[in-house]
Amino acid sequence: MAEAAVEIVTETLSSLLLEEIKLLGRVKQEVESIKRELESIRSFLKDADARAAVEEEGEGNEGVSTWVKQVREEAYHIEDVLDEYMLNKAKHPHDFDSDLMRLLCKMCCFINELILSHGISSKIEDIKSSLAGIQERRHAYNFSDQGSSSGTKKDIPHDSRVGSFFIEDAEVVGIESTRDELIGLLVNETPHRSVIAVVGAGGLGKTTLVGKIYNNDAVQKHFSCQAWITVGKEYVKEDLLRTIIREVYRPIGTAPVEIEKMEESHLIKTLSDYLKDKCYMLVFDDIWKTEFWGDVKPSLGSLVNNKTSRIILTTRDRRVADSVSSVKVHELQPLPYEKAWELFCIKTFGRGVGCPPELEKLSQDILAKCGGLPLAIVAVGGLLSNKIQVVSEWQNLLNGLGSKLGSDPHLKDCNRVLSEGYYDLPSHLKSCLLYFGLFPESYKVSCARLIRLWLAEGFVSYSKIRLSEQDAEQVAEGFLTDLINRSVVQVVKTDVAGRPRICRVHGLMHEIILRKTKYLGFSHVVNREVSGKSSKIRRISIQGGTDGVLKSSGDSKIRSVFLFNINQIPNSFMTALITNFELIKVLDFEDGPIEYLPDGVGNLFHLHYLSVKNTKVKVLPKSIGKNLNLETLNLKHSLIAELPFEIKNLKKLRYLLVYHVENNFICGVKIPKGLGSLMDLQKLFFVEANSEELKELTKLKHLRRLGIRLTNTSGKDLCACFPNMGNLESLAVYSTSREETLDIESMVCPLRSLQRLRLKGNMKVLPDWIFKLESIMRIDLDLSGLTDDPMRVLQSLPNLMHLTLIETYHDEQLHFKEGWFPKLEKLELADFKGVELMMIDKGPMPNLRELTIGPCPLLKEIPNGIEHLRNLKFLEFRHMLKEIYYMIKDKNWQKVTQHIPKVGVTFSKEGKESYVTAKDLSSVSPVDFEQNFNVAK
Repeated sequence: MAEAAVEIVTETLSSLLLEEIKLLGRVKQEVESIKRELESIRSFLKDADARAAVEEEGEGNEGVSTWVKQVREEAYHIEDVLDEYMLNKAKHPHDFDSDLMRLLCKMCCFINELILSHGISSKIEDIKSSLAGIQERRHAYNFSDQGSSSGTKKDIPHDSRVGSFFIEDAEVVGIESTRDELIGLLVNETPHRSVIAVVGAGGLGKTTLVGKIYNNDAVQKHFSCQAWITVGKEYVKEDLLRTIIREVYRPIGTAPVEIEKMEESHLIKTLSDYLKDKCYMLVFDDIWKTEFWGDVKPSLGSLVNNKTSRIILTTRDRRVADSVSSVKVHELQPLPYEKAWELFCIKTFGRGVGCPPELEKLSQDILAKCGGLPLAIVAVGGLLSNKIQVVSEWQNLLNGLGSKLGSDPHLKDCNRVLSEGYYDLPSHLKSCLLYFGLFPESYKVSCARLIRLWLAEGFVSYSKIRLSEQDAEQVAEGFLTDLINRSVVQVVKTDVAGRPRICRVHGLMHEIILRKTKYLGFSHVVNREVSGKSSKIRRISIQGGTDGVLKSSGDSKIRSVFLFNINQIPNSFMTALITNFELIKVLDFEDGPIEYLPDGVGNLFHLHYLSVKNTKVKVLPKSIGKNLNLETLNLKHSLIAELPFEIKNLKKLRYLLVYHVENNFICGVKIPKGLGSLMDLQKLFFVEANSEELKELTKLKHLRRLGIRLTNTSGKDLCACFPNMGNLESLAVYSTSREETLDIESMVCPLRSLQRLRLKGNMKVLPDWIFKLESIMRIDLDLSGLTDDPMRVLQSLPNLMHLTLIETYHDEQLHFKEGWFPKLEKLELADFKGVELMMIDKGPMPNLRELTIGPCPLLKEIPNGIEHLRNLKFLEFRHMLKEIYYMIKDKNWQKVTQHIPKVGVTFSKEGKESYVTAKDLSSVSPVDFEQNFNVAK
């Protein structure tokens, strides 16, 4: 983490020098000197951070940890000095209207420059003195350069998997079906060698599962040669090959003595020759390096030897599995609640003994913290089994579980296994993971929000952008993908293309993150339970109330402020917050009870991210035009109806998200003249524009997402903008009402990069350019007046995966024919008021997973041919309760829907949306249905 802090500061120093801010000669030299000094220190920080991690876990002395802390705090100090300097520069602009004022001010500014430079010079001298002392102490600890091969071991030295291998069958819960499935893959008669990868987070039971398979009688009889090799984080290739040779030779005796002297090529040949005629099974457990398969593959003999050999890999990192061609990947999932509860009760109360009623709620809350991880459930259950079964003891454990993770012997292995995932991360990903500590436990975070916050914090360095040849957002997306692949972040929701949209970390990982953020001074949670003064924190998350926040953080150089679960915020608090923390980069007020933004927000020169999403803010202050470094402005679901003219000054703005919903209709905001000056804008959603304002949009050549409502203008003006928008990926175009004509047929060239399209208005025929959208993955149409059958004309789009049609079909029969929609995975059909019969041939929509229908008031029969949709996982009928109830009574219902795991109906009850499964509905008698369900369709 110190390395991450130093990296951010060195990047800032580089930027400061590159932008040629007018530093006096000596100051500029000193800044360059500090930059060189930091780069020198940074080369040793990876080794020091690794040693500090060992110390933090209580396996070393405090010296190295103290040194790393000093480096981190000095990096923060440098960042503060730089930010304060740039803020002061911004407060003394050189642009004035008259020559006389310009001359007078030039003299004034020269004096101020001397004062400021003298101030920063003295601070720089203090910094240099501190850095010199830090460098001297480095030698005392004999740190190795990050490029040196003589470095210390980078992981915490332990192997917590050994115990997992010997767990009794009676203590194993929830893996039976997975075990049997994988055994079937191992002993089938596929002649060529095959590879199975078991992937999942630490603590999910990968080693336990594979251990049960490895020792299974049928498996042992099937293979003539078996070996188990624990790989671990660090290995030398030659030593790994020797280990494999020893293990495969173990059943017949000792491996050849000469392997100790063999070089790599000879080791590969020895192992390959030994295995070539064997029906072998090799388990490689706990793989961390993505290059592993390339290291061992040449030594494992021919792919096709007609001996049905099998290899199993276990890893936390999906990238390890992806490095193997033709691999069968099994992603191990957390235990479902019923199995988790069963395991918890066995470990806590004993087999066959239930949970006392008075402890049930607390036990469920404690279990929720474990996130379905068997290791965590077993560890926490073991801890509870030694405690008195009284509410106060259970409550104390729940409240103090985070601190107990780092101290209680029962939780030692669990803490280590979960912490391994953090320690293995490179420095920039550690910062990204720690950011989850700013959100409440189990909070589901929007991936887009998270990525923009990382960008605002400076976690994506210019050097990484240059190396990747991608833009900053794509690099940040890569960071999130890496955390997901490493199984430290969970995906809650994906889009139709499989990209993560919502994510979170599970309960115990969140506890570990909170402990790390406190230890590192990364952030501080302020709520009713957590108090105390913390003067060196960089970020605060205000949860539950604002009492004491300013007092506890008054001396801090706060960079980020978040609000969660707060019912009321005094206006005085908002004003004081912005006044006290001038160096703020992030203000995230999403879902907060705020009604206005103080004018002082314009004084936050370093502000990069501002969100008032889902608040009651009505007006954006004109002072917003002074936030020249602002990159994200999120006004979604606020009450803001018009943007101030001054917004045109925000030349660095990349994301402008602003709209609200009235009566299920998206309402955009009015945009001022001059919006075309925001040349870096990538997302603009959702605005209202006439022909004059559309001319401004032609200048926005970097737009990726555009949402627009056309007012008093022809769609032809909008089409004229498209040739300049070669990067556009998402486009939503609405007319002012569903009855008003939407004329967007005159596009000269298709938007070849477009992936998502939404249209709402009146249109007789779909524009020809829609059929040329080869990259399109999602289309939403809410159109009146269509004379064409939209199904027939859209069915051939090669990459269409999600289609939503709202009141766009008026025929009596809806017929899906063979070959239609080859890649469609999600289909929503709403307000098809004229459809009486739906027919599905054998062959269309082979990949369809979700189908939503309704309301279709005239549809009285089961969709004919729905049994052909073999991959359908979810079927929902909306506001068709009575129709579906009687469809269920049809004798064919069970036959044609039995392959669909989830079938249900939504309906309105007492003004609220309700849901009932088809299975539950089928057990309701007609009398009960009329009395209890027939409230509304």
